Amino acid sequence: MRRHLVIFAGAHKTASSHLQHSLLGSQTALADLGIAAIGPKTMRQDLSPLSQLLRDGMTPEVVRAGADGFLQHHGGDADTVALMDENILGGTDRKMLLRKTRLYPWAPGRMARLLDLFDGHDVQLALATRNPATFFPSCWGESLHHGRYDDFADYIRGFDLARPIWTELTDRLKEACPNLKIMLWRYEEYAQLGPALFGHLLKPEAENAVQLDPKIRRAGLSQLAAEWFQTQETRGKDIVQEARQRYPKTGPETAYVPWSGEELARITASYDHDLAQARQRDGVILLAARNARDA
Repeated sequence: MRRHLVIFAGAHKTASSHLQHSLLGSQTALADLGIAAIGPKTMRQDLSPLSQLLRDGMTPEVVRAGADGFLQHHGGDADTVALMDENILGGTDRKMLLRKTRLYPWAPGRMARLLDLFDGHDVQLALATRNPATFFPSCWGESLHHGRYDDFADYIRGFDLARPIWTELTDRLKEACPNLKIMLWRYEEYAQLGPALFGHLLKPEAENAVQLDPKIRRAGLSQLAAEWFQTQETRGKDIVQEARQRYPKTGPETAYVPWSGEELARITASYDHDLAQARQRDGVILLAARNARDA
């Protein structure tokens, strides 16, 4: 059975958890449309090991049989399947997020192995971008849960945030996976896109089937929490939690922004230019709120 597979690969800290909960919470309505939604827990438990077998040299045909079993077991008879896991690209720990000048340094190889699992299906990558000025501080805050307690300055040391990081990432993904179709949208427009995003990526009828999750998921660090955490001599998960409890993030305006006004303007202008470049690439579409219903 040839299926349409949409890989929702984050990126991290782009409302990916909200997106996942929205699709998983709408499974009954989506199933009536022939759409299955498979979340990150299932992906990591049952699919990631198959990708690792390919990496370790197991016969591709044998591993693909396992991937077909995965789709049949979790997707049933659905002709469209949403595969959701932001860890497909990497992680928020620095070694998985940044290397020299590269965002998600291991993403091309990881994506190529995933596509090898699904040879014979139509596959599309769905990826949200985010302004580096807020993306990296938010990723740093998330990384603090994983056992590295560097200051933010150490986390991004040596990485130029004004680089065209999203264009470079899509170029590297296309080089590794030439036939991959990539759909981008700005995290900053996620709320405006709303259910129209799912209608475009899955099936038009999905726009009316998906009920958006009413909760905010995995909120980042507030400005005060980040500043307080970085003054502590001893650090650990308990200190991270204490920082969040002392100074909770109550809205976007309270988020950690470690830039001067001039730096923020420079990074933001570069981000706009970056996405303008990315949308010119073959096989890459940038979905904007104004054209989501017409695309």
